[in-house]
Amino acid sequence: MSALYESVGLDKAIFSEDSLLIPYDKFVYLLEAAAAQLDFPDIAMQLARQQDMMILAPLGSMLSDCNNVSEALEVIVKYLKILVSGYQVDIQVQQDHLTVSFYLEQSHIQELVQYQDYAMASAVNILYGLLGRSFPIRACYFLRNEQDQQRISEYAQYFGCPVAFNNRTLSLTCDNSVLQLDIGNLVKQLNTKINNTKPLHNECIVKRVSNVMSFSLTNGIYRLEDIASSMHYSQRTLQRKLGEQNTSFSALLDSVRFNMANQYLKNSYYRQTDIAVLLGYNSLSAFSRSYHRWSGIYPNEARKRMLKE
Repeated sequence: MSALYESVGLDKAIFSEDSLLIPYDKFVYLLEAAAAQLDFPDIAMQLARQQDMMILAPLGSMLSDCNNVSEALEVIVKYLKILVSGYQVDIQVQQDHLTVSFYLEQSHIQELVQYQDYAMASAVNILYGLLGRSFPIRACYFLRNEQDQQRISEYAQYFGCPVAFNNRTLSLTCDNSVLQLDIGNLVKQLNTKINNTKPLHNECIVKRVSNVMSFSLTNGIYRLEDIASSMHYSQRTLQRKLGEQNTSFSALLDSVRFNMANQYLKNSYYRQTDIAVLLGYNSLSAFSRSYHRWSGIYPNEARKRMLKE
């Protein structure tokens, strides 16, 4: 894997950093390289198929506040915009159907097979998670051209609907009636899965809270009440448990942000504005002030020193 990472310009050290996000263009290049080297053209679609609704776990508390699919989609779309710079999801409601279109500012990425396959397969997977298989997708539309009828048939079988190629937009359609459907069952299932993934042994509370923080920051979720709720603790209980480990919520949040910031700063392909968003800040200046408070220097200087090492 480290060789594959380096082949697309990723530092092999990032392979061991579970909490860091790979830049989206590098992720797509990684899929393209893997597809070619492994002779596995469907790798993006198979990867998307293996992902269950736990990919929405960082949004658990926000989805719990949603009354229907329409509100849930707003939360998910906002999440995607934070995770992928320059990514836009457009939802249009027509008289009898709903069209979801996907746009990427990086046109050279948008034309790649693995980008289109992964974007569409992930979207369909999420919609089925929200709606269930009883609400089928009407059709899927791809940008690229495909003339092989066998391949077209395979795509139709994978997505469970008619598939068209050589279209002006990357999009899918389904009945617009799904927007008002309740997602209570999904939230319950998601909470059950989150609870089932908790370690059976008494793992250090500091590590558990740190992990939750690292995956929640990109959604702007970093308040005590939000983190406590996602872990099914009261605020007082969580503070008490952290106090027993000689730390506090605010101190732990600073520690997680500082460690993640340093990991991102080591890699020049992360812009500082992106790092600020990934750490849950509203602006680059807010991130810079925090970093100076933690280390005595600003992120610019820290990056220069790291890249010289």
